[in-house]
Amino acid sequence: MNESVSASDSVSASDSVSVSVSVSVSVSVSNTDTVSGSDCDTVPGWYSVRQWVCVMILWAAPFFGSIASAATVDHAQHLLDQQQIEAAKAEIETLVRQRSDDPSVAFLDGELHFLLGDYPGAVERIDRVLERLPRHAHEGAKTLRDLVAATAETTRTFVSARSREGHFILSYSPGRDELLIPYATEALEAAYRAIAQEDFSTTLMSPVRVEILPELGELAKVSPLTRKEIETSGTIALCKFNRLMIVSPRALAHGYPWLDTLAHEFTHFIVSRASQEMVPIWLHEGIAKFEERRWRSPTPPRLTGISAAMEHLLATAVAGEQRFISFTEMHPSMAKLPSQEAAALAFAEVYSVIAYLVEHQGVSAIRTLIDRLRSGESDTQAIAALEGVPFAEFERNWKRWLTSLHPIRRSGLMPPKLRFALKEKRGEDEDLSEIASEEGRRFARLGGLLRARGRLAAAAIEYEKAQNRVGPTQPQVAQRLARTYLELGQPARAATAAEAAQHLTPELPGLSVALGEAWQRQGQPDRAAPYFEAAIRVSPFDPIPHCQLAQIYAARRPGDPRAAREQNACRTLVGHRP
Repeated sequence: MNESVSASDSVSASDSVSVSVSVSVSVSVSNTDTVSGSDCDTVPGWYSVRQWVCVMILWAAPFFGSIASAATVDHAQHLLDQQQIEAAKAEIETLVRQRSDDPSVAFLDGELHFLLGDYPGAVERIDRVLERLPRHAHEGAKTLRDLVAATAETTRTFVSARSREGHFILSYSPGRDELLIPYATEALEAAYRAIAQEDFSTTLMSPVRVEILPELGELAKVSPLTRKEIETSGTIALCKFNRLMIVSPRALAHGYPWLDTLAHEFTHFIVSRASQEMVPIWLHEGIAKFEERRWRSPTPPRLTGISAAMEHLLATAVAGEQRFISFTEMHPSMAKLPSQEAAALAFAEVYSVIAYLVEHQGVSAIRTLIDRLRSGESDTQAIAALEGVPFAEFERNWKRWLTSLHPIRRSGLMPPKLRFALKEKRGEDEDLSEIASEEGRRFARLGGLLRARGRLAAAAIEYEKAQNRVGPTQPQVAQRLARTYLELGQPARAATAAEAAQHLTPELPGLSVALGEAWQRQGQPDRAAPYFEAAIRVSPFDPIPHCQLAQIYAARRPGDPRAAREQNACRTLVGHRP
């Protein structure tokens, strides 16, 4: 849910989900106001299963003879809980050397191998434990084993690439997703500099693993979330199990803000490490949402870091037309909220909380908050201490601040629903159901019929009638009208038709491509380039922005490496040079 929407379920507050609500709600849940998308929400079952299994193993020690001391095993488990993976690795390796036959040690070693990305090795070690477990502990261990085995099978044929600076290792399915790698590594390294180093003063000891999953079903296989939960909430990314996981944008009909979603999930990763897993999910998501665009722009002030549709949802909540999603309802995961709209509102709320704290206390407020949580304070205690007022008063002050910003209501503007790609061809009318006006839908449908028959001038007239009924910001009508004017050779009118809608819904790549083409055809490549770049951040498998940018970059500066990158993408997607 870009807005991505990247996405947290379970006992550890750091397992995160990006809910892209196409606003990625990152559910960044996000179609992408990721909503996104997702992030380090806690995913039910994982840490609780591990703790249960370890406790049961220790309880059953008399059945196994000698066993490593509970304190030592418990400490290693505690380090894993706190995402101190490197320290846990050293301690578990020592335990394995000393007592490799102890089931508690074997289980922890299996978990460690899972978190380090050695999935076959993890299955082998957990299987050793399963064979010796008493009945009471077997079911929990089997749940974990099945998850690890499914992950091993899903990623069996993946190949890997390392970012130039070495901070990330990306694994992906061979083929079309290889095209994503240069953009993903560039965005992630920029996020590393801006978020990890500048905002959190953090240096990572080992590369961050990132997995790009080709289909939505694969995300369900490698996480405790069901496919229904993923589709309902719009979750397309997770920060969990010591890695980032996103669904390839080709799995969605119109893509999603996948690069912002990666940054969103990486923020979860950093916050989990910095806080030692002590940040509750609603604050986790607020920080990640606030930081997700830092890789490409300064920290956004006030409400500029969320989509217009999310701002509309906040406005309706402020006006009392719908209730705020409570922070309690956001636990254990944004992915478990009842709809993409609810997830989008929740992401907008938590983003605005962080924006409020930063406006009143400065960016350092985020670090101060994390430090207090890591020291053992609750979320209400930490915020009350930071603000100097009881938490209930903080909530009232935050809502009054929101009201003072006068969030803009835009009738009919809702977060675009995540539309998952179908194998069958999608028709021209696929999105017309999102047009609120019945008369507007009728004119748009007639325009589509005329356009399909090559009667472009007549189609433009019908689309204009539709736009007159629904307004210039309705994205489905604006995109169709703009494309029709481009086909008629009238780029100035195409730009006029698309501009207002693209400004409010930049997460719909068709509008960005239409505007880019409109300005390029008018001989203004510098105005065109940002729109093509915006389109790639959402839908990188459309060849048009790559081919156009290859020309623009090459003309600007001979030898620009970006021109070669775009030319390669263009050739890959359409089989010829731009």
